[in-house]
Amino acid sequence: MNFLILTADTFLLAHIQQATQQKLVKLDSLASLTDRSGGVVLVDLAMPALPALGDAIWLSYTAANQIIFVSSAPSDAEHLVALTAGARGYCHAYASGESLQAILNVVAAGGVWAGPAILQALIRSVNKLFVPKDTQAWMSPLTAREREVAQLVSNGSVNKDIARELGITERTVKFHLGLIFEKLKVSDRLQLALLAKGIR
Repeated sequence: MNFLILTADTFLLAHIQQATQQKLVKLDSLASLTDRSGGVVLVDLAMPALPALGDAIWLSYTAANQIIFVSSAPSDAEHLVALTAGARGYCHAYASGESLQAILNVVAAGGVWAGPAILQALIRSVNKLFVPKDTQAWMSPLTAREREVAQLVSNGSVNKDIARELGITERTVKFHLGLIFEKLKVSDRLQLALLAKGIR
């Protein structure tokens, strides 16, 4: 996979390369991204002369590349704007190596990475907008316990709350989620919520 970074900050470039052990191709301007497509591109929002994140021009760039916006002062509001602009991810510019690598892996595999708060907000929005479909149909491959976990996840519950409600450990919740994702052929909580609402 081709990893690129659009930044003027040499410290940020060094941090991300060291943290992820990835060789990144440095781009010096947004115009240099025009000739490229199909790669994973980290875009430093502190880069001078970038269009505003809400500008429609980003839609053409995010359609051609898998863009992850990085910010030294991230916020949930900016995260939502980034996703609306078609970004595949958004994170703190100086996130840990483990977090950065996880985000790169998700995006390189064709997924969208969203932070926990944003993911829960998206699931709550789905729950408000759509009526659940017949639960027996989409849950049929699951065991009774997996059905309980899947239902709670599709309603927006986090692992800690699920563990408390079902009297199990968070590790057990994660184990069940892995099986649920595999059996239902979904890759994350949002896809599970969409499946539960009959959207996927």
